[in-house]
Amino acid sequence: MMNLEEIWGQVLSQLQPEMPRASFDTWVRDTEVVSLEKNILTISARNAYARDWLESRMTAIVQNILK
Repeated sequence: MMNLEEIWGQVLSQLQPEMPRASFDTWVRDTEVVSLEKNILTISARNAYARDWLESRMTAIVQNILK
């Protein structure tokens, strides 16, 4: 079974080719997985602005990848 870091790494590897490089580097590259509890994957972002950007633009995409 994959650990959380490996799962998140797989998500990032699928996101990267689908996004402009600047957006990936700015918003996604520095994220880290924190926990998985009750089917909720918690990810850390560098600041609140990055969190809001990721939450508003990437939640549905990441959910689809994880399925």
